[in-house]
Amino acid sequence: MKKHFNKFLIENGKIRKDWILCFLVAIGFIVACEGALEDGNPFGPSNSSIVINPSTPQVNKGGALTFVAFGGTLPLSWSLSNTQIGAIDALTGVFTSIQAGGVQVAGTSTVTVVDAVGDSDTATIQVLPNAIVMTPGSATHITAGTQDFDAPNGTNVTATIANNNTSSTFALPTLVVAAEKVTVTFTIPTTAEGNQTLTISISDTVNGDVGSVVLTLIAP
Repeated sequence: MKKHFNKFLIENGKIRKDWILCFLVAIGFIVACEGALEDGNPFGPSNSSIVINPSTPQVNKGGALTFVAFGGTLPLSWSLSNTQIGAIDALTGVFTSIQAGGVQVAGTSTVTVVDAVGDSDTATIQVLPNAIVMTPGSATHITAGTQDFDAPNGTNVTATIANNNTSSTFALPTLVVAAEKVTVTFTIPTTAEGNQTLTISISDTVNGDVGSVVLTLIAP
């Protein structure tokens, strides 16, 4: 059998060139497949040849930012997962914080770039909230009662309260939110509990803006 095999490979005293060529092509194919398998996808893009810069930028409301892609094969295509906070030019990668429904919205979004052969990368952009200015900015009480905090530049405010002393056993005051006002109903801490400093955090569910005020209760 070995004699027949050698005769098949050798013709007129010379190794057949077509079989050498086939052998080299086969070796090249095997090497290429091994490299692709290491990238996790033997028949598609490796998703490793294109990188977005910056990767985690922040912009103010109304701001703009240009994303740049390093590597990849032109042309590129850009997209944005959360179009409520802004828009991105599909060809240039220029992000602009736009007004959605007449209101500028804070939040985050994933930016994706895809090149001509399907390689891709993602980045995360954050549109920062504006500060909600509360009046008054702080309040101090020595007797039980209520305290109103107004949020004149808020539109749909929610509120939470927390004790700055996380180990305190003082019962937290109750909050009532109506329109642009937060009403806090509180008692005065006992002498044993000591003075209490509370932070009331507010947020606008429409545009994502945030703010906070401090309420201090003085023990007798």
